[in-house]
Amino acid sequence: MRQVFISSLLAVALLISSCGGQKGMKLEKGTPIYDVAKELAKSYPAVDPDANKTLVKCKYFTITPGSFFTEMQMAMGKNIDQIKTLDPKRLPDFLKVNIERMGERNLLLEGAKRAGILVAPTEIDSTLKFIYAQNGGEEAFLKRLGGEGISIETVKKDVEREMVMRKYFDKLYAEVKVTDADLKEAYGQDKTASVRHILLMTQGKDEAGKAEARKKIEGLLNRAKAGEDFATLAKENTEDPGSKANGGLYENFPHGHMVKPFEDAAFSVPVGGLSDVIETQYGYHILQVIDRKKETRPFEEVKGELEQQLQRSKRRELNSSIVEKLKKESDYEIFV
Repeated sequence: MRQVFISSLLAVALLISSCGGQKGMKLEKGTPIYDVAKELAKSYPAVDPDANKTLVKCKYFTITPGSFFTEMQMAMGKNIDQIKTLDPKRLPDFLKVNIERMGERNLLLEGAKRAGILVAPTEIDSTLKFIYAQNGGEEAFLKRLGGEGISIETVKKDVEREMVMRKYFDKLYAEVKVTDADLKEAYGQDKTASVRHILLMTQGKDEAGKAEARKKIEGLLNRAKAGEDFATLAKENTEDPGSKANGGLYENFPHGHMVKPFEDAAFSVPVGGLSDVIETQYGYHILQVIDRKKETRPFEEVKGELEQQLQRSKRRELNSSIVEKLKKESDYEIFV
């Protein structure tokens, strides 16, 4: 959960906390936000404000380009034009991710509402006072908001939603338990993994581009299976700037530090072995597992640390299961 400070309130990510969904809302031609939407639609036609097609729908709300960009403008104010400076190749993925997050966020807010989660006005006021204190006082905060074209009402609503979400998850997390059996099982598992990997990115590519990347990564996998040096293949082909120079190497990373499909392969493929092609939100990967290490410290020494790790893991799993449950119950559909 993100902190409610001015830096996050002015960030692009704020739009995912909005509760859009005014069915049929359209942007008025000639307005600044309409012009922004039309410009972005050149890279991603799904958000064309004239067509105003449904992006997300369920029993509780509908998100269209009109409602999506209206919420974005409320969150970003005058900074809305910054969206147009994004790389056009990356823009479709940026918009897809934020539309999806907005939909899932709204579902969770609906879940909180159905669970009877409420925030008292005094709680909101207390949080606002904390925000003011962190940003030079109320007058300075409001002045900065005004300069950015963001209303205090938008901030108050965001604070309320953030607090509702925190209470909702606190209630759900109270059911998460870590047993001694869980701890002992975790202690016996590999603690870290070291791999080399090759990534061919698919973000911003159309279906033809993704198919080409898939064909290439399969070819590289076949070459690795035939005995070609994996480090050399990675240096020559990977599109991961963080590991390209060292032959795709990532050393001694623990559980929870990589995206799940990548991590699952890193901790399951036999040491020395090659993974199949793995797809993540970044693109297609192949891994060569170099090494894995177990915990060497005594169990009692690391018990508390393990418990915290398992709590985080169980909470992530709970988050995913809640979202999927809400989607099923609400006939959730996304069209991006």
